[in-house]
Amino acid sequence: MNSSREKLRQRWNLEEMAPTLIWWVTVVLLTFVVVYPSLVLIWNSFQTADGIGLGNYLAVFQDPGILKSVKNTLVVVIPSTILSTALGVFLAWAVVRTDVPGKRHWKTLLAIPYLIPPFIGAVAWTFILGPVGFFNEWLMKLFGLTDAPINLYTLGGMVFVMTIYRYAVPYVVVLPAMKKIDSTIEEAARVSGANPWRTMMDVTLPLLTPSIMGATLLVFMFILADFGVSAVLGAPNQIRLMTTQIYYLINRPDLPNNLQLASAYSLLLALFGLAGLWAYNRVLRTNKYVVVAGKSTAAKPSPLGKGKWPLFTFLTLIFTVTTVAPIAATVVTALTKTFGLPFGPGNITLRNFARLLDLSNIKRAFGNSLFLSAVSGLLVTVIALAVAYVAIKGGIRRFHGVRLMQVMVTLPYAVPGTIIALAMILAFAQPLPVVGVKLYGTIWILLIAYVARFMNLGYNNISGAISQIDRSLEEASRVSGASHLRTFQKIMLPLLMPSLYSSFFLVVAPTLSEITLSSLLWSVGNETIGTVVFSTQEEGKILLTAALAVILILIVVVLNYLVRHFSGDDVGI
Repeated sequence: MNSSREKLRQRWNLEEMAPTLIWWVTVVLLTFVVVYPSLVLIWNSFQTADGIGLGNYLAVFQDPGILKSVKNTLVVVIPSTILSTALGVFLAWAVVRTDVPGKRHWKTLLAIPYLIPPFIGAVAWTFILGPVGFFNEWLMKLFGLTDAPINLYTLGGMVFVMTIYRYAVPYVVVLPAMKKIDSTIEEAARVSGANPWRTMMDVTLPLLTPSIMGATLLVFMFILADFGVSAVLGAPNQIRLMTTQIYYLINRPDLPNNLQLASAYSLLLALFGLAGLWAYNRVLRTNKYVVVAGKSTAAKPSPLGKGKWPLFTFLTLIFTVTTVAPIAATVVTALTKTFGLPFGPGNITLRNFARLLDLSNIKRAFGNSLFLSAVSGLLVTVIALAVAYVAIKGGIRRFHGVRLMQVMVTLPYAVPGTIIALAMILAFAQPLPVVGVKLYGTIWILLIAYVARFMNLGYNNISGAISQIDRSLEEASRVSGASHLRTFQKIMLPLLMPSLYSSFFLVVAPTLSEITLSSLLWSVGNETIGTVVFSTQEEGKILLTAALAVILILIVVVLNYLVRHFSGDDVGI
């Protein structure tokens, strides 16, 4: 009898200790994948040939190439952010607050660019506006030109591509807020004689100011961190932004102290991203506008009269430019036997897709990406669940370092991926202390980088779900004698399963097409889908690149459908 009681007491103690053990394992993991690389990066930024000092920072501000990349970044990021936000907000207004024909379908169709990786979009547009692209070829024949009239490989080309693939961010962010505006406010404006356009400018947009500001800052951070678009469109004419300049510095072993110089430059770029994150959090905390009534009536769309058909035409044009044209061009190119010849019965083949199965590096890349995506999705979900649960339900006083861990989860997503990759190189290029294992040059460094980079996606999704579960459910279980661990297993876990599935696919989708981290951390035998697409495009293998892009788009769309299915989102991620 006493033995049974002792076993029961030991099991109870183990179950009571389990949350603390899980928390400290999580702390160790986050310290390893985020804190340690960050500290190594900062330390290296102060290392010069003469010892510790500010020499690298001084060199950054004196290097004409680096200063040029800063200027180029501002030239691209500022107009892209403004145009993306303006277009996204306008489209959200059009499909929610007007009677434009087909609005139910437009809501989903206009969100499709959110699902397409921007660097794949850039590759797709090279098939249209490249030197031998379809549209340039048509213009050359039409006007008898010898040179392509449109040059996509410019700063203006980057602005164009980033705008048409990033407008979906403010569109997705503002759309829910647009739906929740109390319709009586707009109706009062219309009764007073204001037309739909005046109502939008004077009533709707001011009420949406917090959402619009938040969306603007998100777009700013996304475009600032972009590597793929600037690498694809900037390489032919040696146009570098800050992210591609860091990539260039890292790949210059002939340059003395190149990694340390890149570290100093990375921290300068990180300041921009962190400033955007700080401003975004301020916007979320200081919402001074009331946009939602307690029980607002269903919004009645503003009748546009004859104006609805011009608006319908505009939406059709946007959908064509952002979705139909690049995807169609990519598919046509992938099915082309000889690029540059007219597409027709004699110039159609499936050989380009068959070649994907014949090339060992491509087959290996798909296997590596599937492995990395699945494992990183699982790890992120587990770690994010532990941090979110402790932060929201566990109580700050019971566990140490909760706020720090929350920051560590968010930080890697707020800074460009090139900085994360550089931190990983510096931290893991040498064998780890004590164990002596070298991670650089292996697939494991990619896994660590993916987990660090995309942790915030899982955390935001899971923390939102946990905060919606009433604490009384757990309290009732505890009063009934259940331990913390058993309460979590029987109460919390079943309620959180949809969010856990959603979190998993939220991480899997971007990691499959990831290019920024992979371009700096891949090694022979550890290629990823993103690096293979990037390398084939750089090598001028147009047909093979198109076939890869088609496969990747299909995979990403299916994964995003799964996210929508599990999260119940009616727009997309």
